[in-house]
Order: sequence, then structure tokens, then C-alpha cells
Amino acid sequence: MDKNETVCLGSSNKGNSVSLQEKTLSVRSNQQLVNLLEQRPVITLEEMQEALDSASRATVFRHLAKVSYRRSYNHNGRYYTKHDPTRYDRHGLFSYRGIHFSRNGNLVATVSRFICESSSGMTQRELQEILQVRVQTSLLAMVHDKKIARKKLAGQFIYFHPEPGDRTVQVAKRQEMLEAYRFNIDEVTNEVVIQVLLVLIRHPGSRKGDVARRLKGHFPPITIRHVEVVFDRYNLEDVEKKVE
Repeated sequence: MDKNETVCLGSSNKGNSVSLQEKTLSVRSNQQLVNLLEQRPVITLEEMQEALDSASRATVFRHLAKVSYRRSYNHNGRYYTKHDPTRYDRHGLFSYRGIHFSRNGNLVATVSRFICESSSGMTQRELQEILQVRVQTSLLAMVHDKKIARKKLAGQFIYFHPEPGDRTVQVAKRQEMLEAYRFNIDEVTNEVVIQVLLVLIRHPGSRKGDVARRLKGHFPPITIRHVEVVFDRYNLEDVEKKVE
């Protein structure tokens, strides 16, 4: 009897052990991550591991693969957010405290969409103003991989659709726009003045040539002649001398 009782007790312990294991596994579900993403605008891998009872990275990513989410295209993809089509702006972007997300996911896919959907291609500066991150490295890699094309117009590189037919239409449109914005001293608008002044505020002591170089890639183009007009109109060289 004692022996049988011992065996029965052993079987009972084994059953309890399996039950506890099953209970632990049942806690780790996709819904845990869904709930976390709904509760917070942005989360990290560490927070997901905690929600899944100190799960490994592999376990987290296995569950995450079954959840609708997006990873930040800045901060080295450290942050995650719920993929909710209603939260993106007209550019298909969502930002939270300097953390940026795209409906397309990563930066390369997002840059590709912007360029391919543009009617006239895009400059590096135009992309950076919208995405709020540096894109030069991504652009060069994409050109190398033939995911986009590049052409120099009016002294600046413009990035276009990789397909020849679409690219031809974009190039023609960009050339048309450049022609329309040819320099005219009477058309140094308030926008041009603001851009020049912003450069001087961010980079005190900049000369005319420095300002023009920093504004390279802006559209409509702001040339050295535009900068000279602004300097002369507001006596900026005199101001610069006083500061010195």
C-alpha cells in the first residue's frame, strides 16, 4: 500500500506540475500585447516582455507577428505602436514625443512611397522636412539598389520613380516647376525671407554663401541671389557687424 500510495502521490505531483506549466503558457497570448498597445500610445520590447511574464525576445516576436503594429522609423526602431489607420496624418505618418511611425513601416518603404507618389520627384530636403529625420544614407542605398532613380536639375539632386515611364513624367513636371520659379527680384516672398532668417538664427554669423548652401535643396529654390536681396533689404550685413 505504501508503495502504491507513493506512486499515486508521484503521479499527482506530476499532474500539478503540468497544470502549472499550462497555466503559465496560457498567460502568454497575443491578446496581452493587443491590450498593452491599446493602453499606451508607444511601448518598448522590454514592456512587452514584462507583459508576457518575462518572456524571451523570440517569444515576444512570435506573438507580435500575429498583432497589427508598427515599429518606429527613428530611434533605431526601439518603439512600437498599434497600427491604427485613423491615427496617421495626411502623409501617412504618426508621431508621439519625437518618436515617428509610418503606415508603411520602415524608413525605406516610406521614402519609396513619397518619391513614387510624387508628381515631380523629391529632394533630400523635402523628404527630411516631412519625415523629420535624416534620409541621405537611405537615399544613396536605394539608388544603389535601383529602388529609386536620381537626376541633377538646377544644381540639385532630385529623386524619382525607378520606372522610366513614370520618371519621365516626374522629370518633366519638376522642370516645369523650376522654370516657373526662375529668379525674379520682385518675387522674393515672405517665405524666402523667413527661411533666410531661420538659417541666421540657427547658425549665427553665416555669410551669404553659407546661407545659400544651407538652403540648397529647398523648393521653391532659394539661390544666392535671393539671399543677397534679403541681406540688402534688411541690412543684415550691418547687423552681423554689430554682433561681431
